[in-house]
Amino acid sequence: MRILMMAVGVAAFAGAALADDSSAALQAGSIVFTKNTPVKMAAEDLFVSPGAVRIRFEFSNPTRRDVETLVAFPLPDLSASEFWGSPIGTVTDDPKNFVGFKAVVDGKPVPFTIEQRAFVKNKDVTASVLAAGAPLNPTSNDGYAKLAGLPKEKQKALVAAGVAESDGGELIPQWTVRTRFYWPQKFPAGKTVVIEHSYQPVTGQSFFSTEYQKRSEKFGGIDYCFDAQTWAALEAKTGKARNNPDMGSYMVAYQTAYILTTAGNWQGPIGRFHLTIDKKAPDNLISLCWDGELKKTGPTSFEFSQENFAPKRDLHFVVFENAGPIQ
Repeated sequence: MRILMMAVGVAAFAGAALADDSSAALQAGSIVFTKNTPVKMAAEDLFVSPGAVRIRFEFSNPTRRDVETLVAFPLPDLSASEFWGSPIGTVTDDPKNFVGFKAVVDGKPVPFTIEQRAFVKNKDVTASVLAAGAPLNPTSNDGYAKLAGLPKEKQKALVAAGVAESDGGELIPQWTVRTRFYWPQKFPAGKTVVIEHSYQPVTGQSFFSTEYQKRSEKFGGIDYCFDAQTWAALEAKTGKARNNPDMGSYMVAYQTAYILTTAGNWQGPIGRFHLTIDKKAPDNLISLCWDGELKKTGPTSFEFSQENFAPKRDLHFVVFENAGPIQ
């Protein structure tokens, strides 16, 4: 297995840089079928950046019978207690569709069902949360403020039900939010169906300076495959901090993840796979590990193509953006 180490404009970081100003990234992926089918993925065109994910699939049904299944888009679990004390990455103001998911089939928008529930240790506590008037997903649309603003008797009811704790008068939710979108899909015999969907990834953000980082190939347990040349590029960008560790230059690091290895329940590898990664601006630095040849095709874009593609790793990358002096 060959890991690409991009030598120009590529960097990674390690450690916890200026953690008070950081937010967490969440790993999401793509659609899945809810049961095994004979449908094949003829093609996938994937675009990923810190601000957007866009995917176009061509699914073919080589059989002589129509195939029907549920198509689902599972979102990452949200720990309400974790994000009570730590900021989450980019989310929308819609607590249910907090990634702005949209789907189109053969050129027509698809209405989909949103299922969102709350769990404590795999016990469904949705009814208890809703009965108290609490938001199921407090990480979006000022949900934690709404939770804190509940009447005292409602807060006590949540604590009594074992779905929240009280710490010095502050209410801390203890449930995990599980969300998925799904819709029924028909794949006609001998036909190809084009499914497109898009969403905003939950991209994490933190400040970065080589003064505060020890050189390592990992950040948060994730390997980004950088070398001495890319570390030097980071030092060139943030070097002023060496003269004054408490002030000086820094960069903003955006962490984005995409699940490529999900079990899609379709037959065989991806017939034609094309990937585009965009780093947002020409001056930005980007780093990732990738199996194969990832070519720079524009001021901000890198691309990869392969037939009969079977991904062996998920996609994790970090983009560094100039942020100017710390005030």
